[in-house]
Amino acid sequence: MKALDDRMRHRQRQSAAADLAARVAAIFEQYPMLCGFSVQERSTVTKDRALVELEGELCLADVSVVTAPAFRVAQEFSNQIAYTLLQLMDEQPDVSDLLCGRTFARTLH
Repeated sequence: MKALDDRMRHRQRQSAAADLAARVAAIFEQYPMLCGFSVQERSTVTKDRALVELEGELCLADVSVVTAPAFRVAQEFSNQIAYTLLQLMDEQPDVSDLLCGRTFARTLH
């Protein structure tokens, strides 16, 4: 029975990881100026890095974009990224564990 439970949890985790990868790719596709962002525990980041509270202790932080030097990341921009992540967290509760402490960056080929 434990082996069956372990296999089911492994499949759920794989599904959550695949959904996360797809959503993050969609975020980068939707926002071509986005370089990267991280999801951190609120207690580990300063207020100037924590942009949007997510679920529990998680927050969206370190949003980086390529634009003019005077451009600051707008709250609306960060809110859209957070909204996408929150939708995924609602659909796939296991994804919270996969998000915590991760930095997501655009890859260029």
